[in-house]
Amino acid sequence: MIRILFSCLLLANAYSKSLTDTVESRFDSAVTISEDTSIVIDLAAQRYVQKCLGCHTIGGGRLTGPDLLPTRAWPKSELAAKVKLMEPRVGPLTDDEVSDYVSLLQDARADARVKIAQELASKAVAATLEPASQSVGRELFDGTQPLANGGLACITCHRAGASGGTLGPDLTAVSTRMGKIAMTSAIQQSQFKVMSGAYANSPITAQEAVHLAEYLSFPDKMPQSSAENSVSLVGTLIGAIGLFIVVTLYRKRERAISHRFRGAQ
Repeated sequence: MIRILFSCLLLANAYSKSLTDTVESRFDSAVTISEDTSIVIDLAAQRYVQKCLGCHTIGGGRLTGPDLLPTRAWPKSELAAKVKLMEPRVGPLTDDEVSDYVSLLQDARADARVKIAQELASKAVAATLEPASQSVGRELFDGTQPLANGGLACITCHRAGASGGTLGPDLTAVSTRMGKIAMTSAIQQSQFKVMSGAYANSPITAQEAVHLAEYLSFPDKMPQSSAENSVSLVGTLIGAIGLFIVVTLYRKRERAISHRFRGAQ
C-alpha cells in the first residue's frame, strides 16, 4: 500500500508542475520509501525525467537538444549558468535545483540514475492511468480520435510510416532514439516554438501522451503505404490551415509583446 501511495506521488510530480514543490518539501534528494533501501526517490533524476528527458540524453546522442554528457567536464559555475538559462523552457529553478542538476550531470552514475527514475515513472503511469494502447495512439495520431483538448492531430505536421505531413520531423524511427518515458515527456512538453504555440491552450493529456508514445514505439505497426491511412487529404489540409492560423497568431503576439517591450524602454 505504501509503495502504491508513493508511486502516485511520483506520477503527480512527473506530470504536474503544481505538485513539484509539495513533493520536494516532503523529501530530501534521496528518500527511502520502504525498508528495502534500494528503493529511493532521486529528486534530481526525477526532475530530469520530467523536464529534460524529452530533449536531452546523457550519453545517448543528440535529440532536439544536445547530448549532455560533455558537460561532465565543464566547470560547475559554467554548467550552473547554462542550466539557469533553461528557465524559459522548464519554469523557474531555485539555486538548490540548479545545484542538483549540476551534481546529477557531473555524476558518473547519471545515466543509471535517470534510467531508474524512468522505471519508477513508468510503474507509476501503469498504476494510475489506463494501459497504453497502440491502436488508440494511432487514432489520436491520425485524428480519427480527436484530442481531448481540441489540439491538432499529430499527422498534420509529422509522418509515421508512409503517412503524414512534412512540416515537422518524421517520427517513424523516433523510438530508436527515445524510450517511452522520454517520448511521453516530449509529447506533453514540446520545446519547439511552433508546437508550444499550437498546443498552449489545448495541451495533450498525460493519458493521450502515453497512448501516442506506445504507437510511436512500434514502427512496424505504422502505415506501410499511403493507402492504409484513413485520414483524407482534405482533413490533413484543414489541419495544416489550422496550424498556419495558430502560428500566424502566435507570431503576431510575439511581435506585439516585443513592440511593447521596446516602447517601455
